[in-house]
This record gives sequence, structure tokens and C-alpha cells, in this order.
Amino acid sequence: MCHHSCPKPVTGGAPLSESMTTVSRDDAEIPALLIHPENVENPLPGIVLLHDIWGANDFYHDVARRLANEQYVVALPNLFHREGPLSEETRDAARQRGASARQEDQIADLDAVTTWLLQQEGCDGRYAVIGFCMGGTLAMLLAAREPAPTASVPFYGFPAKDATENAPIRPIDESEVAALNAPVLGIWGEKDSGVGMDNVTAYDKALVRHRKLHDFVVYPDVGHGFLTFDEADAGYETSQLAWHRATAFLEEHFNPEPFGT
Repeated sequence: MCHHSCPKPVTGGAPLSESMTTVSRDDAEIPALLIHPENVENPLPGIVLLHDIWGANDFYHDVARRLANEQYVVALPNLFHREGPLSEETRDAARQRGASARQEDQIADLDAVTTWLLQQEGCDGRYAVIGFCMGGTLAMLLAAREPAPTASVPFYGFPAKDATENAPIRPIDESEVAALNAPVLGIWGEKDSGVGMDNVTAYDKALVRHRKLHDFVVYPDVGHGFLTFDEADAGYETSQLAWHRATAFLEEHFNPEPFGT
């Protein structure tokens, strides 16, 4: 289920600057990891990276480094700073903590982190959002909010999960679809029964009906949480396809080719 560990961390690449910081908003102090390439002459686009129910763990620190190596300024906020660390490293504990978090608080936290990131000296005033599982759902929701991301890349987010008291907003809700104002690349595994490919199809149809720019990719023979950078993993080749598609989507929207070229 999602990404509990980091079996194959990235090595090499250009030197990176990493620091833990705190982003303040109202009565909240949001811990965030900031990573960016060193010795860069010009400001770079920013990325807000959104973790799953396991939290901002080593896997997401690794993904942040990989994105920084692609020449982005990356912020990874801890969206469970209110709920605290897991009581135990189990799926049940992770699910319970995820269910106890208030969607409204997380969206407000992300608004504060985004505003802070765009004000950083090394950021060029643009940003994208990438999220996984719970973070993928939030990435779809942020595509319908201001400041509008240049692009949104949700990995195995939930477009139509049952609404709850703590998480009442769904990406497929009519008001959310109508408000979408950023291109979305949605990535799923065909065997992801938790998300449900029927829900992905329904979300796709809703975005088509509202003429929203999006591209959905469903990879066969993999399920939820399939992204891996471990060559020994059975889903490695599919993961590489998905990762390269995601980074190409970012490049396409941050650096669009002039019309007529």
C-alpha cells in the first residue's frame, strides 16, 4: 500500500542543497523539506510534492531529490504535523491517521506552502504539484485552486472516493471539475481496485464534458502504489515509463514550444 520504504535511493547527480524549514500560517507551523540544485544561475520552477498516508518519509525525500535533479525547487511539506507520527508502523495505523486528518486543514497548509515556495529567491514564480495516493487526490484538488499550478500530476489519486466528514471534497464533484484551471496528468495502475478504474473513467468523462485539459494513463498489470526505482522490482519498467511521462509532462508545460515550431 503506497510507499512505506525507500529500497533504492538516488545516487549521483548535481550537488543539491537540502534544508528543513517551517512554514507558518495562522496557528499552524508546517514542517517542510526544501531541496534545489546548487550553483544555478537562473531561478527555477517550483514543485510542491505531496506524500501519501505514510507521511513525508524517506521515499518522498528521495523523490524530492530526483525532482531537484530535474532542475526544480522542491518543497515537501509534512501534512500530518497536527496528527503527529504513527503510533506504530502498520497499515492500520497509517490508514487511521490519514482518515483523522482534515482535508480543509491540508488544503490551507498547501496554500501557505505554495505561497512561501513562490517567494523563494531560487523559484521563478511558477510551480507544479505532484502527489501520490492521498497526495494524488490533493494534487487534483489543487488544480482547481489559486494560485493555479502550471501542471498537476496525481499518481493513483482518488477522484471519487466516498466523502467523509474530514474529507468532504472529491475531485469528481461538479464544482471541482468546473473550477479546474490547470492541465492534469493522471497516472494509475489498472489493478488498483481501491481507486477503481470505473471512477477514473467517470472523472475523465467529467473533464471532457467541461473541456478541461488532461491526459490520463492507466498502466496494465500494476496496482496501487506501483512507482519504484528498484530495478529488481517486477514493476520497474512500468514505473520508469510512468516517471518519464510525468517529468516530460512537467517539461512540456513549463517550457512550451512556441506556436508554429
